[in-house]
Amino acid sequence: MVTEPRDEAVAAALKAVAAAGARMAVPESADRIVARGVRRRHRTVAAAAAVAVCVLTSTSAIAALWLRPDPLPTPMAPPPTLHGSSPAPGSSFPLSGSFSTNPARSGSTASAPGSPTPTETPTGDASPSSGTTPPTGSPTP
Repeated sequence: MVTEPRDEAVAAALKAVAAAGARMAVPESADRIVARGVRRRHRTVAAAAAVAVCVLTSTSAIAALWLRPDPLPTPMAPPPTLHGSSPAPGSSFPLSGSFSTNPARSGSTASAPGSPTPTETPTGDASPSSGTTPPTGSPTP
């Protein structure tokens, strides 16, 4: 294989440029190299600390949500009033008369509608009485 004069000229020019670049290159001082290494270590430690803080914070938040007590259930309806004749708002059954917490002091016994009186005894019979009709499946208009 015969080399052409043009390829030899390009090779010689590249060798001259490489030699000039080698003469101009000055190695960096050791102090600057050490300072660059210290800065890099500081950045690495700061990034690791930031990641650790984020992990601990999110773990604490998850643990706090997981370990929190269940909320107290809300009552379905407010409790009935013991004094007064008006029903509580939203109450499904009306209360009549005034109730006392101590029946011996009130002079008379008051009972809620539908509850047996002291003279009545429940029979345990679930059949409807002769004066009532059993409910039907659909209302009549």
